[in-house]
Amino acid sequence: MTLRPIHIFATGAAVLFLMVLFPPYFGVYDQTGVNRHTGLGWHPIWNPPSQAEAYATIHGASPDAAQPESGDGVTRSVEERLALTRVAFNKVGFVMQVIVLGMAATVASVVAGQWRRRKDE
Repeated sequence: MTLRPIHIFATGAAVLFLMVLFPPYFGVYDQTGVNRHTGLGWHPIWNPPSQAEAYATIHGASPDAAQPESGDGVTRSVEERLALTRVAFNKVGFVMQVIVLGMAATVASVVAGQWRRRKDE
């Protein structure tokens, strides 16, 4: 079976569809002076990671097992830190993946076209 540009396009479209269904997410702990960001991985769009999952990834412990944090002369309870934690869709990561996918599909299409031409000669 030879690779044709339509096969490459169909594969790229299927991968793009899967990327839309399972987008990358990241967690942000947004406190004045202490901003932490971390990737939360790829999750189904219908079941994004929870705020507690983001908290556990950022702080290394679940909210149930966490101790109060003191900094800047203020002691923050676990509830306050959980309220400062948010989950966001990683748009930059998604766009970068789409660009890389497009570049890979273009290169694969060109290589398949050249390979077919050589085979026909």
